[in-house]
Amino acid sequence: MELEGTTGLLTGAAGGLGSAMARRLAGDGVRLVLSGRNEAALGELCESLPGEGHAVVTTDLGERDAAKLLIAEAEATAGPIDLLVNNAGIETAGTYHRLEASDIERIVDINLLAPMLLTHAVIPGMLDRGRGHVVQISSAAGFSGLACNEPYAATKGALLRLTEALRATYADQPIGFSAVCPGFTKGDGMYGRMEEEGHHSNVILGTTTVQEVADAVSRSVTDDLAVTICNNRPLRPIAAISVLAPGLGARMLETSGANAVFRRIAAERES
Repeated sequence: MELEGTTGLLTGAAGGLGSAMARRLAGDGVRLVLSGRNEAALGELCESLPGEGHAVVTTDLGERDAAKLLIAEAEATAGPIDLLVNNAGIETAGTYHRLEASDIERIVDINLLAPMLLTHAVIPGMLDRGRGHVVQISSAAGFSGLACNEPYAATKGALLRLTEALRATYADQPIGFSAVCPGFTKGDGMYGRMEEEGHHSNVILGTTTVQEVADAVSRSVTDDLAVTICNNRPLRPIAAISVLAPGLGARMLETSGANAVFRRIAAERES
């Protein structure tokens, strides 16, 4: 799908990754509805974007009714949605049995249930108009479960399976589905907090940037890509091997040091 002249909804738009996506998509000619909880940050971002007609809809996707109503509110504000980017997500690194049940429920609600409900709501209109694309922001963690990240890895892995199933279901329809899987992303989210706590990636694990992820989102739509992994080359073979040979992939992930990093993070947060 060509992006020029389309209308898109971007969730989790207020963060560093979301704002980079917004600037890239607006630069591609998408009129955006920016969604998130921080109204002030969303408003500031909206005013800074190139192009005209961008709008803000504040919502907390941890509330299930909010996810059900967001598409209707976005379309009432900006018109039919041609592009949905499910970027909103959270993580809570911790030893699994020490997590609160409410923490697990909120991660599942925001990372998985909300994208599923939003995708479900937007497909009928896309089919009626004969165009549309949905991008799920998954993670490299969706290929291999990292220590102390069970809810995060489970939800991000589920987004990959969701994308695969949707591409199969609607293979003969003029709409597309993609998943973008960032690794450790400098300047945003989980990895930004890790660096603030003194934890860093290494040569094997590598990093990506918010701009590289934003570029991948744009490319996944225009080229109808199924899955895009945003990270350096060493991590990509680990992801592939984890699918083909899970035992070997798990050993490689352990050797890479990723599990050790998150075990330390969990121990520090729980001490």
